[in-house]
Amino acid sequence: MSRSPRREETGARLPPPHPGAAAGRPTGDLLERIRADIGHVSKAFGRIANYLVADPDSFMHAPLRAISAGAGVSEPSIVRYCKHYGCRGVPEFRIELAKSLARELPEFRLNLIAPDISDREQVNVDKKRAIARYAASLIGRERSIIIDSGSTLRTFATQLGDVRELSILTADLEIVNLLKRYAHHEVIVPAGTVRYDTMSIGGRFIERFLAEMHFDTFFLGADAIDLRLGLSTFNEEEAQKNAAMIRASDRVVVLADSSKFGTPSLHRICDIRRAQVIVTDTGVDPVLVQQLERLGVAVHCIDPRTGQRAATRRRERR
Repeated sequence: MSRSPRREETGARLPPPHPGAAAGRPTGDLLERIRADIGHVSKAFGRIANYLVADPDSFMHAPLRAISAGAGVSEPSIVRYCKHYGCRGVPEFRIELAKSLARELPEFRLNLIAPDISDREQVNVDKKRAIARYAASLIGRERSIIIDSGSTLRTFATQLGDVRELSILTADLEIVNLLKRYAHHEVIVPAGTVRYDTMSIGGRFIERFLAEMHFDTFFLGADAIDLRLGLSTFNEEEAQKNAAMIRASDRVVVLADSSKFGTPSLHRICDIRRAQVIVTDTGVDPVLVQQLERLGVAVHCIDPRTGQRAATRRRERR
């Protein structure tokens, strides 16, 4: 006897998965697809969609139980809804939603829809780990480095146990905590204001603090990488802080998985040529890699399965 199709708690048949769902990859502009699907999905999915469209900020940042209560559906229904759009779960869905919202919202609202660090830490974990391990191997003659905030950079910090003694400046308090296990490094924390939502230090005090300092290499994360518009991030204050760290450093190494390429431009950090090296994964379009290399940026594409670098044409410029 054949089984009946799986149903939501309302009894409505689940709509067919969106193209790309089987491969676990979002396709197209997420918010446009959500709006177009309203009225053509199950009642439960419709409730979730209406809740999301009416209050995207809440959907971005509220706990799953709060979204469940607000939309009037079960928590598993929300997970299934996210997978319907080609995402592996709620964290990846919210990150794709943030990118989609960035295309529509005015610049001053980008800070409000920045993905939570807890969501970022659950997405592309294997890629970030491979990128972080490889980036640690790029440390050579450096005596002093800056480590940016973010999930990939936190993974990078855990790879510095076997690296010789360094002076390390970071505004990420979680990285400060991670580095305490490596007593041979000197850890410097800049003056500023504590941001508990990201467990980092921000504010204009950092720019003044860095004005008289000099570091060999800045290991930078970015929310968006664009050939023409450069490196950018959701948070304006973060962009200003990153720019100050770039000015204080001789070399800039960007750590960013392939999902950061093609993301809408956000608050601009710097021109793409300011990065000497980009460490990413093999999911980046090879044509884009060649274009970056023609601009003098060394692109190191790391295979997440092996941790090895794929072949590239140019050597890094110093």
